[in-house]
Amino acid sequence: MRIFSALVALLAAAVVSGPAGALEFRAIADEITVLYDAPSKESTKRLILTKGYPVEVIIASGNWVRVRDDNGTFAWIESGRLAAKRMVMVSATGVEARAAPDNSARPSFKVEKGVVLEFVGVSGGWAKVRHRSGTVAFIRLADLWGV
Repeated sequence: MRIFSALVALLAAAVVSGPAGALEFRAIADEITVLYDAPSKESTKRLILTKGYPVEVIIASGNWVRVRDDNGTFAWIESGRLAAKRMVMVSATGVEARAAPDNSARPSFKVEKGVVLEFVGVSGGWAKVRHRSGTVAFIRLADLWGV
């Protein structure tokens, strides 16, 4: 009986630490989007964000989603105003995007804090990103927000 209880506890721990605990990020879909204090257009306007801006999804409630921006501000947005395409924001100054996921790799381009890039994937401690010019490169995860 103890073995069965231990197995159940182990299985429960694995489920809790799996994908359900993973962060979900989305991007603003419209050119300009208003975010609110509560899940209603009649509530107080909290933020105005622009297309591509990455936000962390906290919880969905009907047609509304509570999100957090890179400054830690929480607000509500209509779910239809979030894009499926993933974007990331550079969180450090003077970041060099590299041709390969390695500090010694050739620099591809340099970006400043606040620049938004398309998220392509992860390779070790690096994110594969696409610049609006189409150039694909790698940036350390520690230098990005939205991953």
